[in-house]
Order: sequence, then C-alpha cells, then structure tokens
Amino acid sequence: MSTKNIKDLTKEFGSIDIKSYLLKVFSYWKLFVLSVVISLAFAKYKNMMGTDTYKINSLITIDEKSNPMLSSSTNISFNWGGASNMVESVKADFKSRTHNEKVVSELQFYINYLKKEKILLETRYKDVYGYTPFVIKINNPKSYQVQGNKIQLVFTDEKTVEISLDLKDQETSLNLYNYTDHTSKSIDLNTENFTKSFDITKSIITPFCEFDLHLVDKPTLNTPYYISFGSFNATVANYKNIDISTAVMGTSLLNLSLQGANKKRLIDYINKTIYVLEKAEKETKIEYAVKTKKFIDSLFYVESDKLKELENQLINFKSRNAVNLSNEGEQAYQEILNYTNQQKEIKNNTELLLRLKNNELTNDVDIKNIPLAELGDVGLQTNITELINFLLLKQKLLSNHIYPTHPEFIELENKIKLSKQNIKSRIDALIEYNAFKARKVTEELDNIKTSIKDLPLKEYQLIQLEKNYTVSESNYSLLKQKSYDAGAAIAANSSSIKIIDNAKDIGQGPLAKKSSFNYVVAILLAIILPLIFITIIEALDDNIYTVDQLERLYHIPVLGVIGKNNDNSNLVLFNNPKSAVSESYRALRSNIPYLFHKEDLKKPNKTILCTSSISGEGKTVTSMNIACSFAMSGKKTILLGFDLRKPKIHKDFHLENDYGLVDYIIGQQSLELVTQKTEIENLEIIATGTIPPNPSELILSDATKDLFEILKRKYDYIIIDTPPIGLVSDALDLMDFADANIYVTRQGYTKKGMMKMIDQKYTNNEVQNIAFIINDFAQTSKYGYRYGYGYGYGYGSYSYGHHTDDSMSLRTRIKNIIKPKKGI
Repeated sequence: MSTKNIKDLTKEFGSIDIKSYLLKVFSYWKLFVLSVVISLAFAKYKNMMGTDTYKINSLITIDEKSNPMLSSSTNISFNWGGASNMVESVKADFKSRTHNEKVVSELQFYINYLKKEKILLETRYKDVYGYTPFVIKINNPKSYQVQGNKIQLVFTDEKTVEISLDLKDQETSLNLYNYTDHTSKSIDLNTENFTKSFDITKSIITPFCEFDLHLVDKPTLNTPYYISFGSFNATVANYKNIDISTAVMGTSLLNLSLQGANKKRLIDYINKTIYVLEKAEKETKIEYAVKTKKFIDSLFYVESDKLKELENQLINFKSRNAVNLSNEGEQAYQEILNYTNQQKEIKNNTELLLRLKNNELTNDVDIKNIPLAELGDVGLQTNITELINFLLLKQKLLSNHIYPTHPEFIELENKIKLSKQNIKSRIDALIEYNAFKARKVTEELDNIKTSIKDLPLKEYQLIQLEKNYTVSESNYSLLKQKSYDAGAAIAANSSSIKIIDNAKDIGQGPLAKKSSFNYVVAILLAIILPLIFITIIEALDDNIYTVDQLERLYHIPVLGVIGKNNDNSNLVLFNNPKSAVSESYRALRSNIPYLFHKEDLKKPNKTILCTSSISGEGKTVTSMNIACSFAMSGKKTILLGFDLRKPKIHKDFHLENDYGLVDYIIGQQSLELVTQKTEIENLEIIATGTIPPNPSELILSDATKDLFEILKRKYDYIIIDTPPIGLVSDALDLMDFADANIYVTRQGYTKKGMMKMIDQKYTNNEVQNIAFIINDFAQTSKYGYRYGYGYGYGYGSYSYGHHTDDSMSLRTRIKNIIKPKKGI
C-alpha cells in the first residue's frame, strides 16, 4: 500500500475522539431514559414472577474403621463393604439413579402441591409442598395417576373435599401412570369437566387418579388447592444433581447440598437420601456378617462333631488298651504339637503379610488398622509406624490447605513412596523367610513322625489319637470364639455413614437477592444496549456533521458554517438581519476575501461562485444571501442564476423569469432587458430565463465570456449560482470565470464521499481558491463542539487556525488555513 493510500485511510478513519463520542452519546439522553424505564419495568416484572432459590446443607462422615468388637487377632476380616475408595463409592451412590429412585418413591416426590397465584396479567402455580393442610399418599400399588394435569381440591367441610379436573382447553384423552410397576395407559373421560365430592376418611378414587388424603392441619374451606403428578424419571433426574463435596481436604467429611425454591422439600429430600443410603449400607453389612457367622457356625458344628468323635475314639482306645505314653512317646507327642502350632503360626503370619502387601499397603486408611503385634518383625513394625506418621503428616498438610504442588508436600510424597518400597522389600524377605521356616518345620515334623514308628504300635496309635484330638480341640475353641465375635459384630452393627449436621431450616436466606441483581442487570443493559445501538448507527452514518470531519477527510479548507435557518424566507439576511444566521453570513462575507490571490485583491471587482455536490444542500440560498451581504455593505452586486436546468433564484425575489441569461447568451435579448432590480439596494439579478436544451454549450460560448467582461466593468461583486457539481460539469466550467469558489455542504445531508472528485482536483491544482462551508448547522451535543476553530459568538466572527495562539492576528490565522498544506 502506498504512503498516499495510508494517509487517506488515516484521514478517513482518524483517531477516536473520546470527547466527541461522549457528546454524541449524551445527545441520546432521551433514548437512555426510555431504555432505563423499560429495563427497570421488565426487571420489576421478573422479580414479581421469579422465585427465590435456597440452598440446604447436611454434613456427614464416612467411618471406615473396623468394628471395635472384633479383636485385632481375628483372622476373619469383616470388611463391611469398606473398599479403599469408600468415600468415592458413597458419593457415587448418592448420585446413582437406583438410589434416587428409592428416595423419590419413599417420599412420593412426584406429587406436586401447588398454589395458584395471579401476578399482573399472568397466572402461575407456586410449589407449596409442606405448607398445605393435607398430604397425599398413594397406597394402592395398582393405582394409576394422570400425569401433568392440575387437579383442584376444594374442602367444602372438614371431612369432604371436592375434586375437579378441567379439560376445556385439552384433549379428554388422558395418559395415566403407575408409579409402582412404572407402566402407563390411556383413558378417555368423554367430558370437559370432572367434578365430584369425596369423604376424606376413605380412599379417593376417580377415573384418573387414586390416593388417600390425610389432614395435617385445619383446611381453609372453599379455597382451591392444586396437586399434580409429575414424571417419575424427570423427578429422579432432577435430584440426581445433588451436590456432594469434601468438607475438609483429605478427610471423609462430606457436605451434601441441594438448591431449590422450597426449603421444606429440600430438607426432606436430603435427610431421606441419607437415611435410605445409611439403611441400605447397614443392611448390606448385616447381611455380610450374618453370612459370615453362618459359615463359621457350619464349620463349628462340623468341628464339634469331629471333636466328639475323636474324644470317643480316644476313650475307647484307652479303655481297651491299658497303655500309657512312655517318656519317649510323651516327648514325641509334645514335639508334634509344637511343630504343628508353628506351622499354623507361620501360615497365619504369611497370610497377614500378603494381605498387607496386596491390600492395606495400597490404601492409606486401611494400613492404620494393621495389628502390628502380629507381624512379629520389629523392623517391619518400625517401618509401618514410620509410614503411618508420614500419612498423618500428609493429612495435616491437606487440612492446612497445602496442596500437592507445594515443595513440602512433594518431599513428603517422596518419603511415603520410599517408605512403602522399603516395607514391600521387607515383606518379600519375611515371606521368603517364612517359607524357609515352614520347610524346616515340615522336615522336623516328618522326622518325628518317622521316629515314633519305632515305638510300640499301641503307643504310636495313642500319640496319633491324642494329637488329632488336641488339634481339633484347638480349632473348636477358635471357631467358637469366631462365632461369638461375629454375633457380637451383628449385635453391635452400625452404619459407616454418620450424620454430623442434618438438613434443617435455620433461617437460610435466598442464595442471592434476585431483585437487586435483576435491577443491576437491567440498568447495565439499559446502558449497554443503547451504546451498541448508537455505535452501530454512528458507524453506518456516512453524513457530514462537523468541521472536524471535513478537515480529516479532505484537503480543501473550511471557510465557516451557516446556522440553521428557522425563518420562512430564504433571504434571511434581508428579512431578519439581527438573527444568528444573518451574522454567520456576514462572517462568511468577511472571510471570503482571504480566498482571493493577492493580485485578485487589487481588482476593483470580484467574482464568487457557489456550488455543491447535489441539490438540497443550500447553494442557491447561500449565493442569494452572500449577494445580499455584499449589496447591503454598499457594494454594487449582481447575482447570476446559472443553474440553467432548475432556475429558482427569481422566486425568493418575487421576480419574473421570462427573460434571462439564456436569452441574452443566444442573442435574443439585451443585457439591460434581462437585468432586474431587487428591493435590496445595490443588488441586481439576472435570472435564468428560458430553459435551454444545451446548457453546457451555452456556458462555454463566447457570449458567456463577453458577459463576464461586461459585468466586471459595471459591478463590484458578481455572485454565480451554479448547478450541483456532482451532477453536471457546468460549475467546473464556470470556475474559470470565478476568483473564489464556495462549495456548500449541509450538515447531516451531505455524504462523506461526495467531495472526493473536487478534492482531487484541488490537490492536483486543477481548482484553486475553493473552500467548504457547512450549511444548516445545528450546534448540538450530538454533533460535538470541536470544530477546530475559535468562535467568537453565535455563528459569526470565526477565528481560523489549527489550535493557534490567540496572539496571532485574524488574517494570519485565516491565511494558515486557506494556504494549501505542504506535502499534501
């Protein structure tokens, strides 16, 4: 892009004039007032129609510890469903569809209790669950209810209710739904209005619903209440959105919260959802414990029968055989029992180590419940104690809001990881060592069994019987203890879900003051939307409004502005000489000489041409009033109507247009005959006369040149009114006869691109001594006050200069404006 094009773009768009923009914005103050009034009225309507939203909370904790009734030495572990992700599992349960279906079914929350309200011209139904003097219960699992329709209940007395269903604007075919087996059917009532009275002490049965009504308070007689049966799945889906968050980081404290318009409904649902899950979790635990005890009891009964059988065998053997164990046999018997017990201890220890490695070590909570005394290895106990301390420190850091990205937290995590690796290595070594010990014990036991074979047969048999009896007795005692522990666990069973704070109405206010919020939003929109509208209008508006716009867009200087003429006459200078518009024409007359070249100033007569881009911009009115201003100042002036296509200057002077310039130029009339005097002293005009078919050729004729030579000898000022330059070339041709050219633009009428052609000719020096004026100018905030000039008063006495010092003379400042800028 060339430097010239860049300059043109800069002139076209310019920098943002904040002051001018703000003034334009302020000019639309009526629009802002209207916008604010409408917005506030709408906000008030929304506040009246809207409902407040409340938030109800409940705090629970998840207890993952083992049942305290079970000793640490109990090998049968009651996990109670307590997986390592128990907290996350509980969260998932609260949001699960199955769980929420149970809660909705128990509360029968698909039943809506409504109150009819009329606000302004609109009717709405408000949820009044918990505030009605009655409750509805569906007790018959085979009953069907109509969905969506509002059923009216009116108590005619304390024991009678009138049930109504209005179907005037609906189809009489209704969809019914069974909330027990979740099936649907349809019926046709064949009536537009159903009304019937029922005794509330009995079940209310209609063709479209069946329920029991229970009074909880004294009803208001002859006052309509409304109920409706909603979609079961939609109701469940709504409550699945219950919010569950961890109250304190790193703990099992959970905060449950629901939002809605009815606090009582929210409270009942939160408390019920906790109760249902607590009950289900407790039943699961009991079921597990019962199954475990049943299994232990079955083993206990088997072992009991076995013990009795072995006891009988031992008694019978001793009664038949008078034999006692020798010292050698007694010693072998004790050693067999000892090694058998060692085998059992090694097996139990190995199982504990494997459980520690595969389960508890992966979960930071379960590892705290490991019975350290049963591990047997002091080094492993030390390592686990160290790990537990690290985990406690981690929990403390989390509670103090020190998050995983913190260097201290990262260092602690590395220590925990290293500690777990050490524990796993030590466990692997102990398991290998236990395997070695087990092989040794087995070898020793096999050696003893081999050695006792050398004993007498009866003594050998006695040792085997006593060993089997002792082992069975030990198992019997262990299973008996296990059965007792399991029974104690069942009796002392409690849920892992503990309620710390239940849901309760403690005067919670709405989440946000919707009324205030809506008013704030309304005011913001009332400001923003008009601003957007104004910006778009201004962006799309390509009219000329200010001197500043002309200066930025074009190289041609601006000579001045002419105010808005509110008089009925176009000859405002003559008919109303004291008006501000008249003063602006005088100021224009005073500034016109600065358009002339120095050599032209010495001429006794001067020619001034007025033109514009299109008709309607006021060039004819301007030319008439300029002519009046020179004539009224004592200068002999003539006004020429060279707008040969649309002559009209004669009308304002109340003169005839029978003969004029055309008639003179074509030689049909003399100059004296076509020249007409006016009621203004020193002002004469030559009207257009006959409208010619070839105006351009006439202007270029020698007769036109001769005309100007003659007029210059007779008049001090010759004012030429021409056709618009944007339509025909007549004005350009006449500029050859003019000493100064005035190009009239009109505020809010002339388009920004209309003067590009004449401006191009000016920059190429094809047209000189030309300046813009803005006609019909209104000095309002909409168009700004920044003209680039210093104004004396009204619309007159303009001192021209681009922010020049006041000490400069008027002539110097005007010369700086009129003189073409260098580099343009």
